[in-house]
Amino acid sequence: MKDLTGNGLVDAIGPAREIYVSGCSAEIVGLPELLGNSLPGATVTGILSPLLNTRSYASPVSGRRCRTFFLNKEIKQHLSAGLVDLCPWTYSQISNWLRNTINFDAAVVMVSPPDDQGRVSLGVQCDFLPLFRGRVKRLIGVVNPKMPYTFGDTTIPLDAFSAVFGLEHDLLSPPAPKAAEANPSIETIGRAIADLIPDGATIQLGIGKIPQAVSRRLTEHRNIGVISGLVDDDILYMEDQGVLDRSKPIVTGVAIGSSELYAQVHKNPRFSFQPCSRTHKLEALIGVDRFYSVNATLQIDLFGQINSEMIDGRFISVPGGFPDFLRGASMNPTGRAIVALQASAGKSTSPGIVFSLSTPASVTATKTEVDLIVTEFGVAQLKNLSMDQRAEALIAIAAPEDRDALQAEWSAFRGGAFGPSSRRPAQASEGRRG
Repeated sequence: MKDLTGNGLVDAIGPAREIYVSGCSAEIVGLPELLGNSLPGATVTGILSPLLNTRSYASPVSGRRCRTFFLNKEIKQHLSAGLVDLCPWTYSQISNWLRNTINFDAAVVMVSPPDDQGRVSLGVQCDFLPLFRGRVKRLIGVVNPKMPYTFGDTTIPLDAFSAVFGLEHDLLSPPAPKAAEANPSIETIGRAIADLIPDGATIQLGIGKIPQAVSRRLTEHRNIGVISGLVDDDILYMEDQGVLDRSKPIVTGVAIGSSELYAQVHKNPRFSFQPCSRTHKLEALIGVDRFYSVNATLQIDLFGQINSEMIDGRFISVPGGFPDFLRGASMNPTGRAIVALQASAGKSTSPGIVFSLSTPASVTATKTEVDLIVTEFGVAQLKNLSMDQRAEALIAIAAPEDRDALQAEWSAFRGGAFGPSSRRPAQASEGRRG
């Protein structure tokens, strides 16, 4: 096995227009530098998480492009320069595109060392490669001794690779959280959500401060299952507290966390790493007994439209798997789709609950899919409510200082939208030729 070098990698990739690279916690550190300004005119696709991945694979010199589904600082710069194709798709949409549309000339992926049968594992990122591996012309493996060997739909025989290189480095981990005072609003939201989840439920937790607060409030729960797009160190906390059902595997596509988490998933049958065709599949989620999804968002308007992508006119995120889990839990006859947000504006100039999403805010989830909304001021059950009942329920959990203005805006809208029309009814003869 040769050490990974730029020239060796470019030779192994060969002539290529479409290239896939592993990302998230499985990103090959230094890969953009190894590629340099090679592969002119090619497009490099990767799942580049803003939590971990700081680089873009575009090259202004050679014109190499980057296609991605998330944003980081360098990607934003190259997006402004016209070198990035940002695809704000849900994970189910990405899955369908990978399986049915795109054909990659080469894929460069980090893998674990081989087992006794000569099979390597995709380790901590199994969300997408299994969907299209059989159609890649040249599969290139980078064996990292620090990549854990995980179970699930993760293993590949070494002879399936057209080239194999070696490179050792620590897996990427999110920055350690800064020491800060406890946020009472987030703690209140976490407690309220935990109270909504019954023992024996199967949960999906997003990532961030609110889902973390939920996990810390589940300590008295028992027999909780997990099906999620990703897991972080909170899963270890819940396991240690006896929250999780040990008769069921923890099903996930990606692990993002500390070196302790990566050590725990190594050859651990408690974890089953699966592609997003399973973790995000609507029919599968609908069939899970008591499936509860928990995700945080930025804004919701009085119509029930959810914005998880823009704030104060700036893109800060993309849909990811949130709409898939929201839809699956909402349509599940025994499940609940829980969306949480801070109602108070905080550092933003916009509060969490607004009359109407501001232009050009992106509607991440439509009003037909919402179920439970939780803020620091209460819980609103929107499912099966009328339009006016929804608005009333949301105003009740808005920040107190915003409620009068929201009520006035809603009343004005009601008067204009459903009052007598000022337009003259069309005559039967209008539009006819004389």
